[in-house]
Parts: sequence; structure tokens; C-alpha cells
Amino acid sequence: MIKISIDTSGLSRSLQATQRKIERCTAIALTKTAQQAQKGAISAMQQVFDRPTPYTLRGTRVKPAKYESLQASVEFKTDVSKGTQAEKYLGPEVFGGQRRHKRFEIALQRIGVLPSGMFIVPGQAMRLDAFGGIPARPIVQVLSYLQAFGEQGYSANMTSGKRAKLAKGTRRKYGYELVVIRPGRKPQRGGKQLAPGIWQRTYTGFGSSLQPLMMFVRAPTYRVRLPLQEIGNRAMASYFPGEFNKVFSS
Repeated sequence: MIKISIDTSGLSRSLQATQRKIERCTAIALTKTAQQAQKGAISAMQQVFDRPTPYTLRGTRVKPAKYESLQASVEFKTDVSKGTQAEKYLGPEVFGGQRRHKRFEIALQRIGVLPSGMFIVPGQAMRLDAFGGIPARPIVQVLSYLQAFGEQGYSANMTSGKRAKLAKGTRRKYGYELVVIRPGRKPQRGGKQLAPGIWQRTYTGFGSSLQPLMMFVRAPTYRVRLPLQEIGNRAMASYFPGEFNKVFSS
């Protein structure tokens, strides 16, 4: 009888070591590829959005891959203490559909100023910020004037006496008041119907003028403008092989 055998314990240990190295290199390469995908997403935001804010551009983070899962991802940040979560207002740009209400819109809905199912867009009289959005200061002024702050911000709500003083104005500033025009209400302005929204009536020595600050519109529907998964797929095809080889051969 002829017996032929081999001790595979060393080979098994070698294969296990190679597998661990492959898993480690794969995890590192996936993380580096996700970082490239994040850069691609930021670049896409700068191209498809009109003057995106730094907060928007910083709204994603990379979740590194782990040996046991071998999956890296680019995710939206969820730190609500720094403002509205990026996922809430960027979601429609990624997946399409309707955007969610912003905090100040919810506050105006709560007091019955903004009708259900409607959203706010800037009016012609609104001075936009450097990024094309409504600045924080006029939002706070509108919320205060309309007494839209809740219990925590109750002291910020403007009293009727303060509103009366604003309407009178001073020697240096014209008086003004805010007028809410709701859907279905059709006051005349030079023979024209006023669109629903928040208007500012300014009093001057020659009379008064009415200008639109914030307009009420039906839910805007967005098409997909930020195809994150496509960006990730392109990054995977372009960067992963090179990143893996670089780490594996080092």
C-alpha cells in the first residue's frame, strides 16, 4: 500500500492570512473610493445648484468600510443642532418628488398663516442672500411680527404696540406693516388680484406701497438633479481597482 499525504496546516494559515489581508485592503480601498465619491457629489452640487451654501456642501460624511461588512458609504449628516438636516432638503434633489417643509414654514402653518400643503418662495421685494435664498434675519422678523414663535421663543414675538410703532415709522425710516393674503382672498391692487403670500405695506409721505415678500405656492415637485448612486458607481469603476492595488502592494 502506498500512502501519500501532506501537512496543510501551514497552507491553511497562509490562506487565512491572505484572506485577512484582502479584507483589510478591500476595506481601505472602499473607504478611499467613498471619499472620492464624496468629492464627486460636492462637485455635482456646485454644478446643479445655484450658489449652494457651505452648509449644503458640508452636508455629507463618509462612513468607513469595516472588515466584517466591506461596505463604505456617503451619508447625509444628521446633526439637527446645526440646522435642518441636509437629507430633508436634498432628498428631493436625489430621489425626486416633493421637498419637505422648512422650520419657519412649519411655524407659519402652526399659527394658520401658511395654508396646508403650500410652501414659501421669495417674493420680488425679498432681498436674497449671496446663495439665492431667503436670509435668516427677515425670516426671524416675519416670525416675530406674526407671533409665530412657540413657547421657547415666546419672548421674541412682537407685541401689538411694537407693530403699531413700526407702522408709524420714524423720521429716518418709513413705517411698514405685514399683510397676509390667503388663497381665495382677492383684494384689489390697481385692478389686479394679489397673489397669496406675505406682503409688506410701506408708508411714505406720499402714500403707501405694497410689495411681495414671501409667496405661497403649491408643493413644488423636483426632478432628480443629484444622482448620488450614479456618482458612487462611477467612483467605484474609476478608483477602486487602483486604490486596492496600491494598498495590497504596499
